[in-house]
Amino acid sequence: MIWLIGVVGIPILVVALLLFSAAEDFMQIIRLQIDFSRLFGDLVHVLVILALGTLAELFFLYQLVVHVF
Repeated sequence: MIWLIGVVGIPILVVALLLFSAAEDFMQIIRLQIDFSRLFGDLVHVLVILALGTLAELFFLYQLVVHVF
């Protein structure tokens, strides 16, 4: 059961982390006040969050297949 919770919960957690990390930058983009160096720095953080989320999701899917099926 924990594998199923992880498979569903990890994408929700990744999306929540991305929303919280991008909320301030989104408002600055709308007001056209963002610095491009900060935008690229935040892009690195977004890519790291997505990469870690993808690795965690693949691990949980593997464990789900091994233990359940």
